[in-house]
Amino acid sequence: MKINRVILYFIILVWSVADLPALTFLDSTLALPEFRNVKWGSSLNDVEEKETAHYLQTFSGFGIEAISYGGNIAGLDARIDYTFKNKKLTEGSYTVILKDTFREDFLTLLSFLENRYSRPRYSSGPSYTSDSLWIKINDFGMSIGPSFYWVFKNGFIGLISEKFKEEITLTILFASDLTVNEYNSKNLVELKNFKIIRLNSKQNSTPTKNKF
Repeated sequence: MKINRVILYFIILVWSVADLPALTFLDSTLALPEFRNVKWGSSLNDVEEKETAHYLQTFSGFGIEAISYGGNIAGLDARIDYTFKNKKLTEGSYTVILKDTFREDFLTLLSFLENRYSRPRYSSGPSYTSDSLWIKINDFGMSIGPSFYWVFKNGFIGLISEKFKEEITLTILFASDLTVNEYNSKNLVELKNFKIIRLNSKQNSTPTKNKF
């Protein structure tokens, strides 16, 4: 969760076989994994008691509360955010700020997630193998890049890339009780000439028990 995130619309696109390894899909009847071993619906106090990472800040406003920590994910430095609505944990995220290592770090995080949750269900934005990685969405320097989504029965995990001027961020977002379509509709900026396509493939794999 980014407190000052510019509102975005992620267009759902199908990817080619060449873009991703030949992995099976995660069974979307499985429950969304806990975020850092904290149960969905937990309070901010519950997180403060369990989290051992370095505390950064707390935020309250716009109907939400959030608490941030400094840590890492897959060997990359990251900000860890917990977001609460109605005093209950609804989102968790890791945000990595990059400069010149986008492809390498994007593939590191994609592989990290695939090893735990199998192949993503949806992709959005440009292909990460494309020469043109970014779609400009406004005149203030904001662009969106490749993103992937893993679907669960009560939420989803997203690997989301964004660029503001020269600053690139990669976010692993855990969203509880929210579908990908609902998330996108709440973050709507119209982008013309893109078609929404649902990927139709079997979902028959199970994730490893590794949690992070």
